Amino acid sequence: MTDSLSPVEHTGIGAIAGSMEVLLMQPTIAIKNALQEGRPVPWSPSALYRGLGVNVGSIAPITAIQFGVHRALEAAQGSNVTQLGQIGAATGAGAASSLVGCPAELLMIQQQKDGRPLMQEAQRIVAKYGPTGLYRGLTATVIRESVYTGSYLGLCPVLQGYIAGTSWARQGPPGTALVVSGISAGLFASVVTQPIDTAKTRMQAFVNVKEHPEYATLRSTLQHLAKTQGAAGLWAGIVPRAGRISSAVIILQGVRSKLIALAEDLKGA
Repeated sequence: MTDSLSPVEHTGIGAIAGSMEVLLMQPTIAIKNALQEGRPVPWSPSALYRGLGVNVGSIAPITAIQFGVHRALEAAQGSNVTQLGQIGAATGAGAASSLVGCPAELLMIQQQKDGRPLMQEAQRIVAKYGPTGLYRGLTATVIRESVYTGSYLGLCPVLQGYIAGTSWARQGPPGTALVVSGISAGLFASVVTQPIDTAKTRMQAFVNVKEHPEYATLRSTLQHLAKTQGAAGLWAGIVPRAGRISSAVIILQGVRSKLIALAEDLKGA
């Protein structure tokens, strides 16, 4: 999507879009985490929305970083950004956002397990494992966010452009191209990153490496899951996660398009 907005303006749009997405999709995150950790799904609304504060507080800056860095990397390529360049910029933006997303997700997972307040949980982790304890699972987060952001900020708009030009999309209801491209990009990201995300969740759920050496590294975690649970362990929680990611792609792209159009109208007024 080409526009006249600056990276700073895209950063603000990202914060708004991310907040709206997580408010709608928080229950699917709680279900996915429970399935990946092997614990019962907490079906009560209060349990499903436990950790919402840290999730909203983290997703807003994460999507802000992703939108802003993506725009900056696109701008650095000049006026003629190729489709490959668009996807590459989105992938780089995802990697950059991992520095915020990794500790935020770790705290949310620990909150969902133990029910402690956010600051108490953060103080406990830092006191017991040092500041680096907050970055358990960073490598897995970088891989996952690179693919995810590359899909929703890069692949989805490319697919949307192709689909919008087809006769069946033009004859279909409004938003057909967005929905189809969003589901396609979301399913791609889900399938490619599911084992990595499962390993990340286990690493962040079991922070104490002395008690759980099998979760010491990304490689050891993947090996342990494959050995003890097979493919089922690596793909635990794929259904709610695929649904959440596909929905998120549609929400983020839809809100992004509307807010960019609104901001350009206001600038031109």
